[in-house]
Amino acid sequence: METKIISGILQRLDLNAFMVSSVPESADTGQIFRCLSQSQINIEFVNQVPLDNGYSNIILCVDKSNKSSAFTELEKLKPIISARKIISLHKVGILSIFPHKEHAFIINKIVRSLSVENIPVLAMGNSLSSISCVVDEEKVPDAIRRLSKEFGLI
Repeated sequence: METKIISGILQRLDLNAFMVSSVPESADTGQIFRCLSQSQINIEFVNQVPLDNGYSNIILCVDKSNKSSAFTELEKLKPIISARKIISLHKVGILSIFPHKEHAFIINKIVRSLSVENIPVLAMGNSLSSISCVVDEEKVPDAIRRLSKEFGLI
């Protein structure tokens, strides 16, 4: 019997993604988390992507019920952290995959599998126990079906 390389896939829907664009590396990005926390807005996903010019983009996801208030709070922070723009992307879902083997191998399989279905990965992050990717919410059912097939869960 073949050993499964992942134990399962968890989905989280009803989220909105934001990009805090072109934040200088010297900025106190912790202010983003303090501000949203004080406004009782939970961050479901965050990833900071360094650019080659001393700046970075920060992608974060919040529950769609907090979309408006999160955007307002991020706009207030824009001049404080010297961000270029706050962009509300769209409704997204997060797929969290729980691997048993090396992450690089699994990440490669995820990206390849989703690209076959023309499902762009908008952001990706990993921890010791999971690999999470952000995709358009409308693509989540197709992504779950494709990944389940790819990893032998169905």
